[in-house]
Amino acid sequence: IKNELPRYEDLGVPDIVRRMTRQPQGLILVTGKTNSGKTTTLNALINDINETQNRKILTLESPVEYRHKSKRSVIVQKEVGPGRDCLCYSDGVKNSLREDCDIIVVGEIRDRETMDAAIETAEAGHLVIGTLHTKSCAETIDRMINFYDISDQQSIKYLIASLLKLVVSQRLLKGKNGKLVLVPEVMVVDNIVAGIIRKEKISVSEIEDAIQSNLEKGSIGLINSIAELFVDDKITLEQAKAQIEEKNIEILNRTIMQLKIKKQGN
Repeated sequence: IKNELPRYEDLGVPDIVRRMTRQPQGLILVTGKTNSGKTTTLNALINDINETQNRKILTLESPVEYRHKSKRSVIVQKEVGPGRDCLCYSDGVKNSLREDCDIIVVGEIRDRETMDAAIETAEAGHLVIGTLHTKSCAETIDRMINFYDISDQQSIKYLIASLLKLVVSQRLLKGKNGKLVLVPEVMVVDNIVAGIIRKEKISVSEIEDAIQSNLEKGSIGLINSIAELFVDDKITLEQAKAQIEEKNIEILNRTIMQLKIKKQGN
């Protein structure tokens, strides 16, 4: 882990993610499997807020990987674990309500208690930024709901639909030049996505379609991300195809064609 913080612009994280941190309250999730750069993205976001906004930020991490110096914002970093600043994430989030923070960054949401605390904090008027180990935006919604018993799921869906602002799911690939390339999938939660979350039965493909049809609001579909990286000559076609299911290969080919025509037109 490098000591100096990577710059937001260099990571390839879409600008909509940074713009969303200007929200006064709500829930923003950065997701991906282990080693997909979630912590790096999270810290780049904190750094960006620190340089551009006047906020009080509390981070809960295990362990603390980057040390932030307060610039325009005040940053308090707490380590989670036995013998550290707080025993577990859920305790840290609950206690943060007494600390008058604007933004709370939760290093990992891995159980119902932490999810409960994060939702409660967002409801109380704070902005909560957290990470989850899921491999897509649609799966993230599914995971959040499945933390709860079936009897509680309907009421939690309404809360998630009103509090969740954005999910960014990321993957890392080795690019043609040997450097790591970020593949982001971004879901901006608008009325359409919120409506899907509130439904009795959540359909993954419905959420994916909503992301695809919501591009002008800032959402980015996984296929679009991959197609763009291929057209920009950052990854190979084999790598691009390996990232998606067989049934979507045709859509990928179509998207690549459309992007190429668009670039030629420009």
